[in-house]
Amino acid sequence: MTVYVAEISGRGIAAFNAANDIEAEAHLANKVFLRDLVVLQNQGRSLWDGVSQIQIRLASPAEAETWQAGKTSDYEDPFVFLIPVVDPSSFDDGDDSDHDRD
Repeated sequence: MTVYVAEISGRGIAAFNAANDIEAEAHLANKVFLRDLVVLQNQGRSLWDGVSQIQIRLASPAEAETWQAGKTSDYEDPFVFLIPVVDPSSFDDGDDSDHDRD
């Protein structure tokens, strides 16, 4: 298997492995991954605007190392993000009783 990188606007976003270029392209059709690119954020901005082209390239040795380090035995998602990401939907907007105090 070869480690590839999904690149958006010249920035490596996520690394993943694939048997060949065709399989790598197929990974980018993964709807969960594409949704994650729109939802997840880096520095307050979505990773992908839903329109810009996503390029695929071979991972650099450092990126391949990051991919390997990010894999665990029970981790089935083929993608490992190469940049810090935040899931804004994971923040709890539950009842905050502080705003009810006078």
